[in-house]
Amino acid sequence: MLRRCRPRRGGDGGILDKLIPGYQARLWAMYPDQYKDYLIAQQNNAFEGWLKNGNMVEKIMAGYYGFANNFKPSHVHRKQTVDWRRQVERGTLVHGRWYEGPYGTNYLPGNTHDRLANVEAPFTDAEWQDRKQYRTFDLMKFTLACFGIFSFYKLTTEVPVVWCEEQESESCE
Repeated sequence: MLRRCRPRRGGDGGILDKLIPGYQARLWAMYPDQYKDYLIAQQNNAFEGWLKNGNMVEKIMAGYYGFANNFKPSHVHRKQTVDWRRQVERGTLVHGRWYEGPYGTNYLPGNTHDRLANVEAPFTDAEWQDRKQYRTFDLMKFTLACFGIFSFYKLTTEVPVVWCEEQESESCE
């Protein structure tokens, strides 16, 4: 016989099982065979109904997968490039850069352009001297100073040590 597992709360089988141990087995022995067959069929039908619901979910998911296939990428919208290995095999790979740099350069050695040559300084000398008056604290120096103070404190302080006597070792643990 197939039995479903039910959560048991409040002990093993409840208060009636504690007052009358084994009462369910005694009741089952007293039931007529037709009623036993009915109870077994009811439990089996409940289990098969669960399986039937599983088939229903499978049908819904199959419909979803059929709908999701519409979202697959189309061949029409493919990437219009050829990877470098195929270009090597075909003999169409061009080594170097495909784009031109500024002022007719192509970034090959000897044909480059210095981008920092015509860049103006962010501040004039007068502005830079004015900004130096308002410098903030250097974070590295501040961190090292804090670490030094902490180390000095740890080296100069005394930490009390508590010793347990052999007779009182049980109370100290």
